[in-house]
Amino acid sequence: MEMKKRQEDEERSTLSELPDDIMVEILAKIPPKFLYKTFRCVYKSWCRLISSSEFMNKTAIHHNPGIFIQSVRYFRSTTNTSFLQMDGLNFNLTNLGSSMGIIRSSCNGLVLVYEPISKEVNNLCVKNLLTGPTSLTLPNCLSGCTHKHGYHGRAPGRILHTYCGSALGFDPLTKVYKVVHINNDGYGIEVFTIGSDKTWRKVPLPWPVEKPRRGDLDKFEDMKFFWRDPVSIKGQVFHWFVDSEKYIFSMDISNEKVSKTKLPYIGKTIMKEHYDLVAMDEKLAFVYKGSESKIDVWVLNDFGRQVWSMEHSIVANWEEEKKLPQFMKLVAVATWRNGEVIMFKAIENFVWDHHDFIYLYDTKSKEMKAFKMKLQYVTKFIPHRSSLVSWRTEMD
Repeated sequence: MEMKKRQEDEERSTLSELPDDIMVEILAKIPPKFLYKTFRCVYKSWCRLISSSEFMNKTAIHHNPGIFIQSVRYFRSTTNTSFLQMDGLNFNLTNLGSSMGIIRSSCNGLVLVYEPISKEVNNLCVKNLLTGPTSLTLPNCLSGCTHKHGYHGRAPGRILHTYCGSALGFDPLTKVYKVVHINNDGYGIEVFTIGSDKTWRKVPLPWPVEKPRRGDLDKFEDMKFFWRDPVSIKGQVFHWFVDSEKYIFSMDISNEKVSKTKLPYIGKTIMKEHYDLVAMDEKLAFVYKGSESKIDVWVLNDFGRQVWSMEHSIVANWEEEKKLPQFMKLVAVATWRNGEVIMFKAIENFVWDHHDFIYLYDTKSKEMKAFKMKLQYVTKFIPHRSSLVSWRTEMD
């Protein structure tokens, strides 16, 4: 017994004497949840190392990303959250319960969450789901937005929308986190810099938002445009769908400059109902449904110069068409494995008790297959990579 204890003490002593750079390389490959719950309690030096901003940023790139899948049943005021990870050819779906609120975006392991406290009070907050319940609650928006959710359109295309769009970003120049928010009343974009701002700041749009024609709207809806949460590219550039066949809105989080990004030239008129925007290998992808059996994927390779290239063409052969839904009913919702796998949700028939059909397209094998796990009432897909990062890190 004493010999075993002596051996363990020697091993601990050897580990504690390793240079910091070697320890960083070793510890960085350990899953964040074990670092947080176990390894930081072994030595004070490990705790300091694991808590450093440099280490937190390094560990984020080593760990398996996943996708938050949220089922929001607005008519019953319930939300259920799961976390889906792909390990090789295997999938792991973890149910996180119904107490999380609605996740609006993810950045470096932090999430921006909408938490409806009451009918009058609805807050946005920033938290790290791995490190505990502590969160940063943001002040009320200057525009008075309540971040309300609802459904837009009729069956089968009835989807959850928000009356505003918001996202969490990271400025690599100043090393601070910013929350960006825009609502539907033409107020403009609001920005909140965590750690320095006490209230939101207004960033006016340099042009008016084009409102859709009355004939394009469901007659039961108000005549106004519904913002979506933007597509985030590394938390540094945001892209918003703006109900246009020619362009989208983009914002660089560092200089807070809003610009129009032209959509790619595809050789014909773009139908705004036929395209989706997703992040793909840290770039923006424009996924266009050209026909019932063909989908083209364009990638914005140069954001500054607005240079697009057509990277993938998904074509269903006759045999596949029997097994797959019509491509016009597919919505691109996320990508995996550095953009090698594109996830689609099929919009079939809308019923109150139904399962959603998910399809995965592998860009290397050029195969599209049905996702076998059953998912119900899925309305949001948010790519996420766990880390120990805190919004306090760069300020402490």
